[in-house]
Amino acid sequence: MSNLHEEEALGKAYDSHLMRRLLQYMKPYKWRVALALVMVAVVTPLELAPPLIFRKGIDSYFVPALKHALPEAAAWSGIGWLSLIFLAVLTFDFLAQYVQIRIMQRVGQQTMYDMRREIFGHMQRLPMSYFDRNPVGRLVTRVTTDVDALNDLFAAGVVTMINDFFLLVVMAGLLFKIDTRLALDTLAVLPGILIVTMIFRKFVRDANRRIRTAIARINAFLQEYISGMSVVQLFNRESKAMDEFGKRNRDNMLAWRDAILAYALFYPAVEFLSFATIALIFWSGGNRIFSGALSLGVLTAFTMFAQRFFRPIQDLSEKFNILQSAMAASERIFKLLDEPVPAASDPNAIPLKDPRGEIEFRNVWFSYKNVPEPKDEDWVLRDVSFRVEPGQTIAIVGHTGAGKTTLISLLLRFYDIQRGQILLDGKDIRLIDLQDLRRQFGIVLQDPFLFTAPTSGCPMNLTVTPASP
Repeated sequence: MSNLHEEEALGKAYDSHLMRRLLQYMKPYKWRVALALVMVAVVTPLELAPPLIFRKGIDSYFVPALKHALPEAAAWSGIGWLSLIFLAVLTFDFLAQYVQIRIMQRVGQQTMYDMRREIFGHMQRLPMSYFDRNPVGRLVTRVTTDVDALNDLFAAGVVTMINDFFLLVVMAGLLFKIDTRLALDTLAVLPGILIVTMIFRKFVRDANRRIRTAIARINAFLQEYISGMSVVQLFNRESKAMDEFGKRNRDNMLAWRDAILAYALFYPAVEFLSFATIALIFWSGGNRIFSGALSLGVLTAFTMFAQRFFRPIQDLSEKFNILQSAMAASERIFKLLDEPVPAASDPNAIPLKDPRGEIEFRNVWFSYKNVPEPKDEDWVLRDVSFRVEPGQTIAIVGHTGAGKTTLISLLLRFYDIQRGQILLDGKDIRLIDLQDLRRQFGIVLQDPFLFTAPTSGCPMNLTVTPASP
């Protein structure tokens, strides 16, 4: 159950400690990230320029020309220059956003590559007892789904959130500078937007938690049942397996359905409120135009600003969910990376030269529960002692669960004993370099395991070295 709670836990929406650790992965690409942040200062003015251009065109050229206060040739000339400026703004805005998105997507992919490489390298050094406690499917989720959540943060989260926040602040200041009354009309529905956003965030947060839990359960189930497919077919358990998979698959479907429903309600609600704002602007601004207190260009500019104003709010709400998912994913990833790796050997390891092959178990006690003093019923080996002379051939027999495989696992230091000693040529194996120790043994496994051949198309060459007598 603890593993399931680990998947379901969301943690804080923002954790400064986790964020500092995450930012370390972006450190090798800091100059690219800095360039993407510089592009924020370029993109924001370009995003705000079109309404101002339309305001200038209407108030300075269209309206004066209609009132015959400006020569028609001068009006056409001004409109032509504004059209060129508008086209240039759109072009540079496209290029700036392209550069920004391309940089952050590449940083996100490279960060994912580095993190997955580190996670896999760390898992290869973990003791076997760790894999006894953690299902393989759940560990696969760490390297795939959880890292993907961090890619969303790196590639489309951090810089975009800064961009949206910066755009909102600058736009709000600009609206109040142009006309205070229309600015207040524009912000009138903001409380409604915030309420809808908070409700949406709550439902999406719950749906994302359920999606993440369902995916982890599906991965663990598939790993187990596909690996044991021969047993499933041998005992005619196909129908039972389908029922079990159907439950997990249905949980995933229902979680996604709830998330889709939340998005389907949120975006139309924001659109409705944004159009209500435009209607309010038209009503308030139109009355002022008739009284001569407001120009048509200002009203047009405010209408365009209102359409742009609510888009960053929608994006920030979605990015908040990305941030929260990334915090939860990073917490689970760092918990894996913080799992202690046993030292391969003591710093003062005894060199193993010309081994004779004398093996001795001396008063060995062992339990698979990794605690200093297990309970009486948890001991697998109790005060086991025997000695194998060089060149001697022995056979260890016993019923299933008697500890035959455990003896070999302890000899190769897949696990460390709680009491006693295991000696090779009179030396404690814990003082011998791990790779040097395992190099002395030849193992024929009870269950063969085949790895996929390299993708280059060349057959994999395996060399089997017979065990030394």
